[in-house]
Amino acid sequence: MNKWRLWQQHQAEGFTLIEVLASVVLVALAMAALAPALTLVAYRRAMSERVELANRLAQEEVDRIRTLVDIELAAAPRAFQDPVRLAQLPMVGADPLADTPPPDEMPADANAGNYMHRDRYSLRLAQVQVPGRNPEEYVIQTFRDEGAPCIDRRQNEIIAGVPCSFLMGVRVYHRFSFDPNTRRALPGLRAEVVSANQNLANADVWLFPMAASFVEVNPAANLGDVCRQIAIARGEDPVERCRAFPLPVNPVAP
Repeated sequence: MNKWRLWQQHQAEGFTLIEVLASVVLVALAMAALAPALTLVAYRRAMSERVELANRLAQEEVDRIRTLVDIELAAAPRAFQDPVRLAQLPMVGADPLADTPPPDEMPADANAGNYMHRDRYSLRLAQVQVPGRNPEEYVIQTFRDEGAPCIDRRQNEIIAGVPCSFLMGVRVYHRFSFDPNTRRALPGLRAEVVSANQNLANADVWLFPMAASFVEVNPAANLGDVCRQIAIARGEDPVERCRAFPLPVNPVAP
């Protein structure tokens, strides 16, 4: 039997046990080296999805309040002299508004129609069904400034104590921000929004809101309303400043 036939016989017999074990070890080492990178990629993807979802919830909250102001409050502003109706709007926050403190507790249930009011802010719990994962819960914190009072156009009067135009802030935190184990291991919550570059892979990511937004809420207004709102925002007398427009008279207290 020549060397060629011996080589063919060796090839036909396949790999030896040592060769197989060596291959398994090499594959295991390669997988071990790739595992941290793959885990980080999966984690960042999940966190990015949470940030995207939180931004959507923040925008939905702004749209909800704008709809309330445009439809209900603009149509019947005097109805909001009732504290129960007025509580449909966020609580008045700090001055400046960005200094409003983060929430210190989580609402008890996901009743999407109700706020839990606290000093200087309101809270609402939203439960979201995430494809491929268990439902996730987000805490939506809202707050506003004093705002400009409403105008009753029928009686041409200012309705004191009822804001029709205001600056509104929204922060959206994940439920994990309020987990007892997280709160014991980390300091208090922060107000600045999470940074995708610096925090998505860090342990303290849950200290930050997943989304934050500050917007101005105004009803559909005529030129007189716009003039009065600007005058009030500047600390000027709206009656004196806006004499060219039909002006409200005899302010009505709530």
